Amino acid sequence: MIAEEPEFPQIMSDAEIDASIPVSEVADQKKQRQPTDRELTEVAVALLKTLFPRIHQRLVALWGTGPGEDYLDSLIMDDRGNRQGFPPDVLRALLVLQRIHFQTFGTFKKIDPWDVGLKP
Repeated sequence: MIAEEPEFPQIMSDAEIDASIPVSEVADQKKQRQPTDRELTEVAVALLKTLFPRIHQRLVALWGTGPGEDYLDSLIMDDRGNRQGFPPDVLRALLVLQRIHFQTFGTFKKIDPWDVGLKP
């Protein structure tokens, strides 16, 4: 006895898929917005202040300086090889602060344009 091949549903076009989604779901998706940099910064600072007050105090003291940039970099990338790392939400907060710091102050690192590029 030969088994019949299963019937698969007909492939729908993108327009047909979009048409099958209830309008209320589309409206809800449009209402959701991404948080602003200010909101992200406030959440990141509050998280660090609560969970890691010494790190928070040091970041406040060094904010907007070259040593502040270096400190943020050292928190994100372990250069000593013996750190367990931060919980994901704290790492996310540090990355937000690093991005805001860079967007606000640029970089304080001296970059030799001849060193940038492909290495053999």
